[in-house]
Order: sequence, then structure tokens, then C-alpha cells
Amino acid sequence: MSADLDFKDRKKILFEALEYAKFSRRSFLAGAAALGAGASALGGVAGFADASEIQVADAGKKVRVGIPLNYGPFNQPWRRGCWQLVKTVLDMGGEPVTVRGEPSKQSEQDAERALLDRDIDVLCLGIYSQESETAFIVDEAKSRGIKTIGFAVPVKESPAVVEDSFATGITMGYYVQNRLQRQGSIVQTAEDKGFYTPFDMEADTVDMMTKYESRMKMLPFLPGSVSTQDQISKGRENALALFEANPQPGSVNAFISWWWPLTLGAGQAQAQMGRDDVLLFNHYFSDQLLQAMVNKQVKIEFSTDVPWHLIGQKTGELAMALGRGEKVDPYIYHVPVTAIVAEEAEKALADVQAMDAQAIALLKEYGG
Repeated sequence: MSADLDFKDRKKILFEALEYAKFSRRSFLAGAAALGAGASALGGVAGFADASEIQVADAGKKVRVGIPLNYGPFNQPWRRGCWQLVKTVLDMGGEPVTVRGEPSKQSEQDAERALLDRDIDVLCLGIYSQESETAFIVDEAKSRGIKTIGFAVPVKESPAVVEDSFATGITMGYYVQNRLQRQGSIVQTAEDKGFYTPFDMEADTVDMMTKYESRMKMLPFLPGSVSTQDQISKGRENALALFEANPQPGSVNAFISWWWPLTLGAGQAQAQMGRDDVLLFNHYFSDQLLQAMVNKQVKIEFSTDVPWHLIGQKTGELAMALGRGEKVDPYIYHVPVTAIVAEEAEKALADVQAMDAQAIALLKEYGG
């Protein structure tokens, strides 16, 4: 397929990918408006799972909610989630109790254990550690009468609000397959396997989808380090090595990056090597990523994203309900997948910048 499709064609492929992935069409315009963000870039094509129907009474004791702040300079989506989590607790009359950490499982678990000693009613666990890795913390919390909830991760015998990783993989897979007309070679990159489980789930989903396309080939996965390292440089290094190993035009047709710093690095390598034959696809928005798309510094045709502001908002609502003694079933709720094509990056950038400014202003009062 030609690398030059117009906006209408790319938009059609995007809507087909979302339709095939069978997302809900319920709008959450009201929720996006309340956050001061436009629904077009942040999720107007999909609705939130049944967590939106949970009502929390605004009365009773002042609930203290323990929130670990484990994000770094690359983790802008995580920060937006923490912002809404803290803001929702405040708006509902609760008291956020925070511990600042860094983006790693060990730091996250250290922060959670520290919060157990801060006279809290509810402990939020997340973003990196999976259920089995934090079960001992949940058991300790329950022994102290502290309720637990998952913020972007499943938590033992507790409610949780998470991203829809398999749906994200399906959306990316269908878009890329249609874009390539189901032929050609694909390579995927993300952070190191085992570091952030949703990336593994998404990459595995596209692997499986590609397996059933006889004219498509999946090249070996490129690990991309971890969030405490310079991942833009790592992405550039990985892509340069890939292009040097596959120098012939058409030997690589699509590069799927599940983490935006690696995408920027790959884009830099494309420019350095003059590899206009490789289509670049991204997951996760950031200020830098969207600016690069708007300024055409990096030619990214399509990007999926996760509305972390909704993860934070719904986690905060459920945490307050738990803290007030209301019954909250230990279900896992999923936020919708959102996506844009390149021409929509400018609107998405404005939305992200508006949210990031508010997130920085609020979280600095809590050590963030």
C-alpha cells in the first residue's frame, strides 16, 4: 500500500479498527468537559465501563486515601492519572496522603508499605506491580482495617480501574493490518519485558493477530530499557540497529512502539537513515510526542492512548466509597481506548497541555 494516504482514508481505517474491536459508543463528553478537556482527542468514540454508574454519597467522615506517586519525567500519562485521583479525593471531601517515589516496582511497593503507617482508611496500589506482587501488602492492610483498591493494576480481592490493554492491542493490530493490506514485516518495541505488564499484553496481542496473516511477518521484539533510563536514546539506538540489519527498502514495513520515548527515538533514527519506507505507529500521548507530530519532526501516522485522567477519577470515586463503608464489589473496570491520526495531533496536544498544567500545579502540593 502507498505510504501516502489522505486524512479521510486514515480516519476511515481508524474507525474501522475501533469498530472491529467492538468498543462501546457511549459518549463521556460530560466527564471530559468537567476535566476541562475536549472529548475528540480524549475519548469521544468510547464510553467508560460500568464504573460510571457507581454513585458515592458526599457525606460522612473525612476519608484518608493513601496514594503512591510513582512517576518520572517520561510518565506524563501516569501523572495525569495521579492528578485526577488526588483531585477527586479532595473534591469529595477526602484527604489525600501521598508518598513520592520513582517509576519502579520496588519503589512503588516501598511507598505503599510506608503509607500503611500514615493512618489511612484506603490504600491505592499501582501502577507497576501486579496482583501477586502486592498480595502481601494487601494482607497487611486488611489486618489493620485498611481497604485496598487498584490504580491501573489488579489488586487481591479488591476493586480496580485499569486500561484495556487487549483492546488497545486489537485496535493497533487492525489499524496496522489494514494500513499494510495484510502484507509485510512488522517490528515491535516497548519497555523491557516484565517491567510494565500492559505493554507485554499489547505486544502479545499484535503478535497473535499477525500469526494468522500468511503474508505478514513479525520480526524479533526490541526491548527498550525501563522508565528510569534515557529511553529516547534507547529507541534511537534500537531503530538504528534494526535499519542497519535490514538495509533494503521494504525489508521493514511497520514499526510499532508501545511507549512514546521509544517512538521519538525511532523517528530520529528514521530521519538519520532516510528510511521513509517504514511506517511508524505509537501508543501513549505526551507533550513532546504530540509536539513532534504537529511540527512534523517525526512522521507518526497513528497513535493510540489511554485516558489516564479517567482511571484516576474513577479510582478516586471508588476509594472514597470504600472509605465511607459503602459496598464496592471487587470488580475490575476498564477505561476506553482512544486513538488519533496525525492530523488530529494539534487538538490532542492542546488537551494534554491543559491537563498537564493542572496536574503539575496540584501535585506539587503533595510532593509530586
